[in-house]
Amino acid sequence: MSKSLRATRQRHAIKKAFEQTGRPLGPKEVLDLASQEVPNLGIATVYRNIKTMLEQEELETIDLPGQPSRYFPKQDKTSRNRSTPLFLCQKTNRVYFVDPSEIELQIARLPSNFVVDHSEVILYGECTSNN
Repeated sequence: MSKSLRATRQRHAIKKAFEQTGRPLGPKEVLDLASQEVPNLGIATVYRNIKTMLEQEELETIDLPGQPSRYFPKQDKTSRNRSTPLFLCQKTNRVYFVDPSEIELQIARLPSNFVVDHSEVILYGECTSNN
């Protein structure tokens, strides 16, 4: 049974936080951004809304090894390609999508009996701007 939350100022501020950044967000980041619009917003409200948005398939989960989950709005039924490269800024702990065409990867030729099911590329470093 799918829960739904009524359209509240809190819910609107949470959705707006996701829409404005264009990158995966953790609950604390959502709280920080949404609190600019709703100053008394609590972390429990953020978690509750994220849970409901996941149940309603409005968000998808972005997982990185050794990191807490981040969330990103689903764009449509095709959504983001799971093999889209990610960048983790080790200074700010923020996660960004990277355009695959901007990454040049040299992949060795696989033996003919190998079939690639999926891949993940995660880049680690520091961002130089205040994105």
